[in-house]
Amino acid sequence: MEAVALSPIPNTAVKLERELRAELAEVGVVWNSLKQVLPDWIDSAFQSRSGIVELKTFLSRNAGLQLTSDGHLTTKQLPAACFKTNAATSVDQVTAARSMATACARLLAKATKTPYTRLPDEADAFREKILKYGDKAWIDLSMLLSACWTHGIPVLYMPSLPVQGRKMEGMVTFVSGRPVIILTKKVPHPDWLLFVLAHEIGHLAKRHLPEDEGQAIVDDTVEVKAGDDRDQQEEEANRFATHLLAPGGKEVTIGKRLPVAAEFAAVAQKYGQDNGMAPGYVILNAVHNSSINGKKPYPLGQAALKLLLAEDDSSAADLCKNALRERIDVNLLRDDSIEFLEKLDLL
Repeated sequence: MEAVALSPIPNTAVKLERELRAELAEVGVVWNSLKQVLPDWIDSAFQSRSGIVELKTFLSRNAGLQLTSDGHLTTKQLPAACFKTNAATSVDQVTAARSMATACARLLAKATKTPYTRLPDEADAFREKILKYGDKAWIDLSMLLSACWTHGIPVLYMPSLPVQGRKMEGMVTFVSGRPVIILTKKVPHPDWLLFVLAHEIGHLAKRHLPEDEGQAIVDDTVEVKAGDDRDQQEEEANRFATHLLAPGGKEVTIGKRLPVAAEFAAVAQKYGQDNGMAPGYVILNAVHNSSINGKKPYPLGQAALKLLLAEDDSSAADLCKNALRERIDVNLLRDDSIEFLEKLDLL
């Protein structure tokens, strides 16, 4: 008798999860990463088709996806954005990140307590206003976050979006009647976010973002370019950022002699105190404007940042999360949305 090859009947739950994983991969979402930030009831969703419908409904409400008439998930349609990508990055590569970030922005925009008011369009005036209500000689990340929220502009820090492809460093979008700033650059020190946030603020202050639902400016990278690569809106946002973070837009560079990290940190601390610039921004600005053997000395900058004297050791994530918690009304969010945002480390 000829042997018959036998195959096990796949477990229904396993089969349904495999189907969903494939469906999500088509729209750029990584299921294994997404699963880690979903509400706990998700584990039981794969026991039935009705559970899958409930799960997909949740994703359409919270994760930037939409259900088609035949029950499949697709990327939610958004207005065409102004994508600031470099030559190595296509718009498609950051679309999934934009969609999920926009969904979270919409949830939190609706729950923000403070009404939206437009930002001053002159950086120097805005800088004076921020410093007037601060307790430092310079603007730090906490003060910049507070300034945004005071104008009813939420700032979300989302470095671990569960999507495939590249993530933008920064983005501004207009949802639920207000602009929202989204930062996704993973940083080891809060001052790494200063220029990125100030740049996105510049886009808003200079009215680059149309105030229509879903409009967005997506910055793949935030950097100062020269020559033919310059973009007028990017130049305006960069100029606004430098004038916001330093009086008169002052910039610095490292001299011919390369300092050791401890010396660099001490000099930056004093220079920042004397010139109204955050010491961490002094370090990073000097590194950006310097070249040692044809390379920017970022390792030196990172080592110096670790040695700066700090009043507290809060991470960028902690500062952003604390600012958000103080200024939203969680009672306006569904319980499963709150759990989702908590697991994304936003709340």
